[in-house]
Amino acid sequence: MHYDFNYVEENKEALTSSINRRFLTPPVNNPVDRLIELNIEIKKARQEVDSLRHKRNVTSLEFSKKKRDSKATKIDMGEQQTGRNLMKEIRAKEEEIAAKEDEASNLFLWLPNLIDKGAPDGRDDSENVELRRVGVVKKKDFQIKAHIDLGEERGLIDVTSAARVSGSRFYYLKGKLVQLALALEMYSIAKIAAKGYTPTMPPFMLKKEIYGGIAHLATFQDALYKVTGIEDTGEEERFLISTTEHPMIATFFDKILDEKELPIKLVGLSPAFRREAGSHGKDTKGIFRIHQFDQTEQIVLCKPEDSKKFHEEMLQNVEEIWKELGVPYRVVNVCTGDMGVRDIKQYDIEAYLDGQGKYREVGSFDDTTDWIARRLNIKYTDATGIRHYVNTLDGTGLPIQRTIIAIMEHYQEKDGTIIVPEALRKYTGFDKI
Repeated sequence: MHYDFNYVEENKEALTSSINRRFLTPPVNNPVDRLIELNIEIKKARQEVDSLRHKRNVTSLEFSKKKRDSKATKIDMGEQQTGRNLMKEIRAKEEEIAAKEDEASNLFLWLPNLIDKGAPDGRDDSENVELRRVGVVKKKDFQIKAHIDLGEERGLIDVTSAARVSGSRFYYLKGKLVQLALALEMYSIAKIAAKGYTPTMPPFMLKKEIYGGIAHLATFQDALYKVTGIEDTGEEERFLISTTEHPMIATFFDKILDEKELPIKLVGLSPAFRREAGSHGKDTKGIFRIHQFDQTEQIVLCKPEDSKKFHEEMLQNVEEIWKELGVPYRVVNVCTGDMGVRDIKQYDIEAYLDGQGKYREVGSFDDTTDWIARRLNIKYTDATGIRHYVNTLDGTGLPIQRTIIAIMEHYQEKDGTIIVPEALRKYTGFDKI
């Protein structure tokens, strides 16, 4: 994995500010200063190794010359021992360098992104800033049933059987709800593809090394499912993907793109797997917070100057979808303490869930600038031949299960039937469930 000391030195104050404004607990005191110290220590140690190698080469040449000298009757064992001692010093110094480089790499991977001036300060989601509300929340003349109650009553959702065979936070979807889920996938893919995004189905596992470049493993690894059994074959550690954009961005690991290829815009479809560690007691009933879910996702790779434009574009793409679905939603500007550590700025879409009587997150839109590209070494070559890191962005298309909840509760009728939004009917083939 790649780390860049120059980037740290150039952004020392901004990185320190980012750590503080995000309320992060660093692995060491003053991690930015420590990285700069490590850079100095590694450079010094490398110079010492070069000096020791030079001494050993000189000693070795002198020893070889004496050995070849036919007049020499006795080899100076002291010189031979000096050569061995120098080799020991070199090996010890190289081990010291390797340890410092490992420390530097881990610290660099831990560092958060910088923070955009448009990101509000705040500790948690209670301090996110609402930008707009779209749609009207209407009162109904009957008691709305929560999605899980209606789903179990109608035989559309079965969490009891899933718990018996898979454990908690799993589910069976049944009947027309399955067709609704597939319709949401097809609909969101078609809508976003029409905006110039190439549909993609990625692999569902990633190597640990790659995941360390895409996600902030220090805060995220507890949410991942590790794939077991591969160690017996000598393969690398792997994790099930926790969101669709991770393997899509990983496509470009260690690649040099041409400026003419940018922007690259993809829309992905996959299941995702998340342990939801630390979420005990939160949304345990139903299919809102689950270990296995399906989603569509947008990603963009672009030049740095285009990053903000595509951040807004991805948000607009999905706002258009929610408007067509007819579910009330709001957009929030996520505060520094709540947004992802790799994000310079983040928007969330929150749909109104009638069964809960509040807005809940159904999409995140992240401008990660070059945070991922620096770790995965993704660059592009400009017209003059100079290489630059690309900017990467990601944004939810639709989280399928959460969207199903919103539709079940918003379009619920008094008799328990569910009206299918008009935008989905050509994919479902029916207008109600």
